[in-house]
Amino acid sequence: MGFKQSPLTLTLSRRGRGKHIRVLSRAKVNSPERGNNINFPKRTCSPIDLFTSSLKEKAAFTLAEVLITLGIIGVVAAMTLPSLITDIQDKHFKAMFKKQYSAVAQAMLSAFEDGNVVPTFTSDNYTDMVYYVCDIGSRLKYVKSGIKCEVFENNQNTSTTLTGANSNLDVSWHRDGEWYNKKKEPQTSNSGYWLYTFYLPDGAWINFACGMRNVFIDVNGAKKPNMIGRDIFYFLIPYGHTQPSFSTTSNGGINSNVNACNSPNNVYITEDNYKDDCENGSGWGCSPLYILE
Repeated sequence: MGFKQSPLTLTLSRRGRGKHIRVLSRAKVNSPERGNNINFPKRTCSPIDLFTSSLKEKAAFTLAEVLITLGIIGVVAAMTLPSLITDIQDKHFKAMFKKQYSAVAQAMLSAFEDGNVVPTFTSDNYTDMVYYVCDIGSRLKYVKSGIKCEVFENNQNTSTTLTGANSNLDVSWHRDGEWYNKKKEPQTSNSGYWLYTFYLPDGAWINFACGMRNVFIDVNGAKKPNMIGRDIFYFLIPYGHTQPSFSTTSNGGINSNVNACNSPNNVYITEDNYKDDCENGSGWGCSPLYILE
């Protein structure tokens, strides 16, 4: 005869009546009365046990799930990163333009402290501006110049016509089609002023054009984007004045004919349109917007 395990008896009292509950163990019992190998019901799992078990089974991601997640992250990054990078660059370009504008203003103030003013240059004497731009450029501590300023400084009687003997042809403003407006349209300028360009120690380029009336600044030189309103800006030097401005009149404000010596790409910037031009037009309107506001 096999081992016989006696059932436990638990007595509960309810309303005076004894109630006997027989609790059988989970072990298999070999009993002649109940037959051999009695199987008791399995324990039922609670909801918490089911949840915990489910978490254990889902602890790892499949390769497909990982690849899908990475793909989604890549798409989101591709959509947002270019815009974020552009915003960061534009803030840097804006700060650099303000720096160069201030530097030129100080250089001009120093150059004309004796009371002289920028003369009126015409088609007959525009090459005389070489003396003025070299004076301003030297005060900006330029690294390279399209003009060999030392030639003119040592000999005031040197012809002001720029030739290979008194110019550096490897220093120039952007060639036609190598710079763009904010609509991404290629730009041109008067090639007669390309050599009136100074490369500065911080990498910026400054070009004096249109008889010094227009001054163009590329805050990071040859590096892209070479786009007006982003890294290319302007200001004016009105005749009879000694300080940069955005107006061709003595009334101040904003009244500019930008790139005036090249009619295909000249743009009029005024009080009424400079903000819209910065956002939706050529981009020249960004220059007064960043300085005056």
